[in-house]
Amino acid sequence: MSANAARNLAIERKALGVGKWANLFMAAAGLLTAWASRSDAMLVDGLYSAVNFISAIAAARIGARVGLPPTRSRPWGHDFDEVLYVTFRSLILIGVLVFAAFVSISKIWTFFSGGVVPQLVFGPIAVYAVVIVSICLGLAANFHRAYRNTGRRSAILKTEARAALIDGALSVGSGAALLSLPYLEGTILGPYVPIGDAVIVLLLILAIIWQPLSTFRTTLADLAGVSAPSSTYAKVARAARNLAREKGYRLHRAAVLQAGRMHWVAVYLDPKKPVLAEEIDQFRDLLSTRLEDAIGPARVEVVLTTSDSTKADPK
Repeated sequence: MSANAARNLAIERKALGVGKWANLFMAAAGLLTAWASRSDAMLVDGLYSAVNFISAIAAARIGARVGLPPTRSRPWGHDFDEVLYVTFRSLILIGVLVFAAFVSISKIWTFFSGGVVPQLVFGPIAVYAVVIVSICLGLAANFHRAYRNTGRRSAILKTEARAALIDGALSVGSGAALLSLPYLEGTILGPYVPIGDAVIVLLLILAIIWQPLSTFRTTLADLAGVSAPSSTYAKVARAARNLAREKGYRLHRAAVLQAGRMHWVAVYLDPKKPVLAEEIDQFRDLLSTRLEDAIGPARVEVVLTTSDSTKADPK
């Protein structure tokens, strides 16, 4: 592992460590506040933080494995572990939001069916909202700073920064909305105050569920082997073409996949002359070095062929 990679890993671990314990505190505070206030919105907030806590533990272990050399049991390395983590984390968050929607809809159904809905206790909500929003903003800033300091290439840090912002938005939105419910007493909406928090939960879900859905769609494309973005492909093709020209080789094409922060690059070459295996290894290593400066860490494989039949649309 290079000195730069080790430095980036240390920064990532430190940020995830801070996030882990902060989310454990917020999960406990959210569940305690939900019990004290009888609020479904606080329950959702606490569960969201609990997911973030468990995810931070998994993220630290996965981040340490990304970029390690292949082994007999993992001949292609651990690079796709990061994508799997982000994918399943998105699915878990979607599951939490769906559960919250089910609980809220059940509460609304009970209310309109003539059942008894517990009255909210607003005192604990105000304290919780102020404390949690402050923590979430601090976490988001810390994750973003670590993401920036590591070259903006860690999908884990990017995901955690977004999750902290969403958690903060959940807290401030639900807290402000819940604390405004008593002011509806005596108005036309007064009779519906008991289900106010259930309605707030549904509105918050509609506002934020796009984020885990969007992340899931992106990582699913990575797992399906969809080509890396056109801007990334253009940088790879340009670097490979320039190096091939320097060596007197003919470049047929390049294929690029992305797995979190790691890129997989296959370069199809016609040497147009006898070459030693050592020369091809040197070409691969030099291209890997140039690509790390251009797009980030990359695993490069060189395929020697005289055929142009491998040509494909880079999109």
